[in-house]
Amino acid sequence: GDAQPPQSLVAYAQATGARLQLMGRDFGYQRQEQQWLYWLRAGNGDVTRRGGLAFPALRGERQLANAACALAALDALHQRLPVAMQDLRRGLGEVELAGRFQVLPGRPAVVLDVAHNPQAARTLAANLGEMAFHRNTWAVFGMLADKDVDGVIGSLRERVTHWLPCSLEGVRAAGAAALAERLRAAGIEPAGRFDSAREALVYAQENAGEDDRILAFGSFLTVAAALQLLGRSA
Repeated sequence: GDAQPPQSLVAYAQATGARLQLMGRDFGYQRQEQQWLYWLRAGNGDVTRRGGLAFPALRGERQLANAACALAALDALHQRLPVAMQDLRRGLGEVELAGRFQVLPGRPAVVLDVAHNPQAARTLAANLGEMAFHRNTWAVFGMLADKDVDGVIGSLRERVTHWLPCSLEGVRAAGAAALAERLRAAGIEPAGRFDSAREALVYAQENAGEDDRILAFGSFLTVAAALQLLGRSA
């Protein structure tokens, strides 16, 4: 797009001599059947393409755009920070980011995502839609009160079968009762109300079938509680 980059990025580029680049104009990507292609337009208009790239280890269509941005940044800084292509491929294949559409192995599947605004929730909804079929989705749902709760519910209502609103720790947290009220206002009857994300996740584990999936989302606090219960580190 034509959106201007943050001023801090402009200052950094000026200080290092790097050339600012915009997605879709100066660089971009093309999704292919089992791989993807990154392209970069030089200042003279010549286009360089790197094809045959494996998909990033992070899941979701958005990660191709993120990977293209990372490659464009490294190309812009190549004179100061040269990175070999084999290292780029290795980095894309091994990258990990806990809580960002993190899919844990096993049945039922467990998906962790810190999405806490409508934009991130829409991306999460799209990523859930790209997963294999799951009969039901049990959503452990905890948010902070100052976030757009209604917008998040609206973004994910078509992807969630059973909503499990839960209270989080801290004065900024929305209580389970308040979240349940917002769900009902949207025409959704929650499956229960829970005093903690841990309690909601245990309920989901006890009730989900092997062909279902469990989603924990809405806040970093929600995902952190899920990771702790599941014995994983953030």
